[in-house]
This record gives sequence, C-alpha cells and structure tokens, in this order.
Amino acid sequence: MNILIVGCGRVGAGLANALYREGYDISVVDSSAESFTQLEDGFTGFRLTGVPIDLTVLRRAGIEECHLVAAVTGDDNTNLMVSQIAKEIFHVPKVLTRLYDPARQDIYDQEGLHTVCPTSITVDLIQQIISQSDQDSARVVFGNTTLSLSALAVPPDHRGKTIGQVSHSLEESIIGILRKDGTLLFHEAAGNYKLKKGDRVLCARLV
Repeated sequence: MNILIVGCGRVGAGLANALYREGYDISVVDSSAESFTQLEDGFTGFRLTGVPIDLTVLRRAGIEECHLVAAVTGDDNTNLMVSQIAKEIFHVPKVLTRLYDPARQDIYDQEGLHTVCPTSITVDLIQQIISQSDQDSARVVFGNTTLSLSALAVPPDHRGKTIGQVSHSLEESIIGILRKDGTLLFHEAAGNYKLKKGDRVLCARLV
C-alpha cells in the first residue's frame, strides 16, 4: 500500500516511522526540511520539502498512486485543504484528517472525510480517568482504530524539562500535558512548558 503523510511533526513522523516498519511504502511532505530529522535513521521512504497544498508538490510526492493520504500538519485549515484536494481532485480512496477543532469534525465527517480529533480524544481520556480515579489509562475507539491513552505521572528526573526532552517508546506519541491544576496543554502549546511535580504526560499508542 502506498501512503502519503502530509506533515512531519511528532504525529506525522511517528506515523511514518510506525507504518514504514510495517512494510508500507511511505512518502512524507513537509514545508520544513528540518522536520525530517524526526524520522528514524533507517527510514528510506520518500521525503519532499514543499507547500503541502501545492498540486505540483503533491504530484511529486506520488499522490496519484496513493491508496491513503493522512493530513496531519499542525494547522486545521491546511489539513482540510489537503484532504479535499486528495479526495476531490486526485480521488484517493481513503483520506484521514487531523483536526483540533471538534466543532468542525461532524461537518467534515458528513462530507466523507475521516477525521481524527485529538481534542475530543483527550477529553474522553480525561473524563474516563476522572470517573475511574483508580486508573491512569483508557482506550478510545474511532472507526476501526483503537488508541490506548495514558496519563503518566512526571518522574522526579523529568521535572524542569520540556516534553521535547522526555524520553518515550517509539510506539507512543506524546499528545500533551495535564497540569496539576487541571489545565490541559496540547503538544504544540506545551513546547516551552517546564514539567512540574503533580503534572501528567498524556501519551497515545495504537492498539
């Protein structure tokens, strides 16, 4: 299966690495060449630097032969534009779209786009953890995919570090921080935040 991943941040790179290890043919597009440093050393899939919504860039990345496109940049509008281009112009059989705004999720689901909203997923996670106070993990199912989500206490040696400095397994992606006061910081907003005692790191893993 040929898969095109648009966006090579933590989610895009983690997805590319995981799918490449499973034997899929992977192409990755990002507007910044520096983002490709997050790919594993053994990753030999196709990488292309360019504007994600540029048709020429998408063609060079092989979108016309793709079976699946995953639009996972950090910007909702870019992801939606890429997904609509993939679906309406290039007729890609399956398109996945990451959205942060849950208010837009139902609208685009109705248009045939398969959307994944980390905001809704994280809310579900926190609700489950709160209602089951003896547990620090939960599972969320959307479509045929199940995510195992964990809220991990920050160990003493990680206090004072940012989430970019936190070590974690290759199978997991860090999606944010649940602060001691109950404030939720998603990954992009938590970049410079220094972890403190009582905080919990939110991690996601495909089951």
